Order: sequence, then C-alpha cells, then structure tokens
Amino acid sequence: MAKSAIRLIASSFLIAVFGFSGIFSASALASSRGLPIIVYHQIREAPEGPPDSLEAISLDRFTSEMRYLHEHGYVTLSANEVVSYLQGATSSDKIVAIQFDDGWKSEQLALPVLDKFDFKATFWIIAGKGIGWPHMDWQEIEAMAQNPRYDIYSHTMSHPWRAGDTMLDWIGGRTPGKGSEQVRWELVESRRLLAEKLGRAVPYLAWPGGYYNELMIQLAKEAGYVALFTIDNGLNYPGNDPLRIRRTMIHGGCDDQVFAQILQDGIYRDCKAGTVPSGH
Repeated sequence: MAKSAIRLIASSFLIAVFGFSGIFSASALASSRGLPIIVYHQIREAPEGPPDSLEAISLDRFTSEMRYLHEHGYVTLSANEVVSYLQGATSSDKIVAIQFDDGWKSEQLALPVLDKFDFKATFWIIAGKGIGWPHMDWQEIEAMAQNPRYDIYSHTMSHPWRAGDTMLDWIGGRTPGKGSEQVRWELVESRRLLAEKLGRAVPYLAWPGGYYNELMIQLAKEAGYVALFTIDNGLNYPGNDPLRIRRTMIHGGCDDQVFAQILQDGIYRDCKAGTVPSGH
C-alpha cells in the first residue's frame, strides 16, 4: 500500500461528540500536551523482510520504541479512550495511542511486546480482501479480539488505494463503474461483517490511504460510524473533531530521538530520506 502520495488535510474543528456541547477553554487546551496516535504496518523479524519504510519496521526497532514509551511514563489509550479524550475526559500528562493498519499477519509479532508493557492497541482490519495471507485470518483476528487491551475496527472491505482507484476517486466519478454506492458498500459491509465475526459494535473507521472528503464523512456517519481516523499530521486535543482524528505513521528507519520528536508534535518523518514531508 503506497501512501507516500497521500496529502495532508489540515482542517480541524472544535466540536463535540455524542451530544456533548461546549468548547474547551483556551487554558484547558494550553495545559494539554496533546495526544499522538502512532501507526504501524508490517513488523519485520528477519533481515530479508520488507525494508524500513513508513510501512515496515524491524521487531527490534519496534521493541525499542515501546520500551521508550514505557520508560518515559506514557499511558496507552484504546480507541474508546481516544474519543473520550476528545470529549474532555481527564488523562495522564503523557498519553499515546498505538495503532496497526491493514491487519498484516506480521503484526502479531508485536503482541508479546505490547503484552510485556501492558499496552493497549487498536488494529484496523480490511474485512474482505484483507483476510488470509499475507494478512491475518479470521481465527487469528478473533483470538486477538479476546484480549481486552486490543481493539479491532474497520479499514473497509477492500482498502482501495491505487492512484485513480481510491474511494475519493470513486465518489468523484473518476473511476469507471465506481461511485458513491460502492463507497457506501465498503463502509456498511465492513462494519456489518466485523460486528458479526467479533460479536461487538464497530463504531470506528480508519480511512484507507488517508483519502477522504466531506461527502465520504457523511456516508460514514450514515453507515453508523461515530469517529473517523485519518493519517493527517499533528496531535489531537480536547474538543477536536472526532470525524477527523489525526494519526502519524512511524517510519521504520527512525531512531529513538526522532521517535521522541514525533511524540511531541505528531509530524511524520521520512528517516530514510532525511526529510519531513508536508503530507503523506
């Protein structure tokens, strides 16, 4: 999944969720460190695995980053707690949410590390084409869901991401044979299937490739989602829009010093290229 061309959508709104009204005071926002949400994809155990990138990281490097969080007193949040934080729930000074996109089978290598530190994590599953090698199968997903520290939510049915064939292209009429109904099916069917398989509600969605627009947000709301996770750069604060939650992908080539900077500002770093792109 090539995400390097994904644009940064900078808009953020001070609204509330689930009927909560009111805007947080300037002093409340100023006192908050902000919530970074860090995103991983494939975990590499052997040298011949996928190279360091925004979609792959070695198990050793991942372990080092989790150890950094533990040693620096970070508290991990579930997806529900992320939404509660946006509503104004009190929290530790140092908070972070750890998330994994696409349901790669290799993401299971992260589980013993997360367990060692009692960390919570959220896994975004492609409920149709993302089942079975090289992704996890339903048995593995269902087993993971038994751990109360792990969330599992929707990453659509097929994760459309190729140029000219994203859901943003579909809804814009740029892909022959695809339109708003196909987008609606991706959203509705993945939510239904995950709920059926896991026996629990699926109120959250992460956009494939980070592509979305206002019409897609409306379709997601109609499908029953109450919070939407992007890959827009930046931190999250109380009062931010739960339909535009910011997340930051972690490049596998970054060291702990760069990782610490990402936790402070939520800005993606391409450590292989040595650059900080404006979007991804």
